[in-house]
Amino acid sequence: MSKEDIIKKIQKLLAVSKDKGASENEAMMAADMAQKLLQAHNLSLGEIKNNENVEPINKESFEVERDVWKSWIRNSTAKLYYCTTYNSSKLDELYRKVKVTYFVGRESNRIVAKHMSDYFIETVDRLADKEFEMVPGNRNEVNRMKHAFKQGCASRLSQRLKDKYLESNKPVEYTGIDNPNNLPLSYQNEEKAVVKWLEDNGIKLVSKSSRFSVRDRVAFSRGSAKANDIGL
Repeated sequence: MSKEDIIKKIQKLLAVSKDKGASENEAMMAADMAQKLLQAHNLSLGEIKNNENVEPINKESFEVERDVWKSWIRNSTAKLYYCTTYNSSKLDELYRKVKVTYFVGRESNRIVAKHMSDYFIETVDRLADKEFEMVPGNRNEVNRMKHAFKQGCASRLSQRLKDKYLESNKPVEYTGIDNPNNLPLSYQNEEKAVVKWLEDNGIKLVSKSSRFSVRDRVAFSRGSAKANDIGL
């Protein structure tokens, strides 16, 4: 296909991903397919114009639980799909302080990143439930093992997602254009757009080391091994 045909196909997929009449699964699949075409043909969403409109960078917040292992998955999944995440807190309608995660990126990227991170988190929970459904012992002991299992599973899954990101964005041959990091333009353009949006909106991200304790090393190792079976 010509570049014009590819762009038109991506535009149609993006339109489906934002169509209110589409099901949640249809929207996610369309957005994911658009992402794959962008990567395969080294294009960025900023190049996909439709009636002179370029899909803008923006943010979207979601209330989340305080489990640290879920943040590992969201962060690494978002990066794979050209987004950035950061955590904050806000008051709900009952004036209670709740934790929220912000996904920053183009709408189609945010759709895929959010749905895929939800899928991975649900998969880790499901694997842990299955692993310990027949394990004897009191509830506290089993829950402790399950939590360690989830930590191990999420840790390994996050590393696999980071490895996939590095593989998808490994250096390319120098082409004579301004590409100091030798990264594929599809990634470099999107990263620059997200960074600029954060700067323009006065948002400064601070990296913090994630502190966590593993109370059951055996369960952690079992979870890590199970993560290798999760399809990416």
